[in-house]
Amino acid sequence: TFRHHMYEQYKGTRKPMPAELHEQVPVIREVLKAMGILIMEQPGLEADDILGTMAKRAMKEGLEVSLISGDRDLLQIADTRIKVRIPKTKGGGRTEVEDYYPEDVVNKYGVTPLQFIELKALMGDTADNIPGVPKVGEKTATSLIVEYGSIENIYAHIEEISKKSIKESLMTNR
Repeated sequence: TFRHHMYEQYKGTRKPMPAELHEQVPVIREVLKAMGILIMEQPGLEADDILGTMAKRAMKEGLEVSLISGDRDLLQIADTRIKVRIPKTKGGGRTEVEDYYPEDVVNKYGVTPLQFIELKALMGDTADNIPGVPKVGEKTATSLIVEYGSIENIYAHIEEISKKSIKESLMTNR
């Protein structure tokens, strides 16, 4: 994808799709087509990119949107008419679905959906092999984004950061 051109190690730790699943993809496409289900794809984009684009377009047309995904990265597009639904496996193997509108993202993570992007950039994302800033975990990243609002503003006020190791790590790993 275009992200691999920006960062060669993007998703570099992921295992490839199992051969058994890869073999089933053409059959799955045929079944979906027979069921009248639209398949959308574009070289260089991930499914989440297409989901996000279609959700935003539908919202602009006045539609209510529900996206179901196990990928928390989609929280960045939660909006007043875009509900992100994340299934979670609970005790006893039962699945519960957590629903997120913007206020739910703020309540759970302390940041807005757009700030969620910057939160992930600071703390990193092991699933996508994004390193983030060393010594900045979820708590520190959240407190920095809550206090300063954006990464750009963190760096505009870098001298105000009192914890020396965090300040140095931010400066070294900008």
